[in-house]
Amino acid sequence: MTITGLDREILLALNAFGGGNDTLWEFANNSLFRGFPVFFSLVALWFASEQPERRGRMLAGLLGVCLATMLSIWSQFHTAVHIRPILDPAIPLDTVIPRTPWDRTNSFPSDTATLFFSLAALVFVEKRSAGLFCFVWVALIVAIPRVIVGLHYPSDILGSFVLGPAVVFILAALPYPKRLFEHALTWFEGRLYIVHALLFIFLADAFDLFPSLQALGKVLARSLHS
Repeated sequence: MTITGLDREILLALNAFGGGNDTLWEFANNSLFRGFPVFFSLVALWFASEQPERRGRMLAGLLGVCLATMLSIWSQFHTAVHIRPILDPAIPLDTVIPRTPWDRTNSFPSDTATLFFSLAALVFVEKRSAGLFCFVWVALIVAIPRVIVGLHYPSDILGSFVLGPAVVFILAALPYPKRLFEHALTWFEGRLYIVHALLFIFLADAFDLFPSLQALGKVLARSLHS
């Protein structure tokens, strides 16, 4: 069996398990339910230590989260790996998602899974036990349900699992980004409420896959092409 064939077989097996289950999808697509363990861990780790080195590393990792998510969205718009399963009439899916046109027909990699896997990777960098829990949570609650309802192939999830953590691990390990953020934190010493406010805005937008940032990017792209 080819990789493509295996991809399809796993998709259909998972879809048969619960593709038409409204309750399953409502839980998996609920922003608070799916995101709480990951975002709670990030905020708790941020306030657990005031060391500039640790917070600088976390900010570098959050930059990696942004880059990985934007790369996944760019890939869906500009590469043609395979059509999203739910948009392929040749695939017999039982799904709660309406099979209507999307702005991104390519589904590789999953942008949502990339975001959450990269956030889990950042938690892992700071606390391995919490990070491992977040990885398992993201796989079971965020990633696999997106295959079950036909939004993605298993390979899309695998691509996200590689892309997101890889970018975060690299950014968190490189010395220059960490030092840059450490210097910024030193400069804001005594005014950390500004950093906390910016962090709150970032996490609030990340909670639903940076909708505001995506909208600004689309406006910028249209402006450059006009």
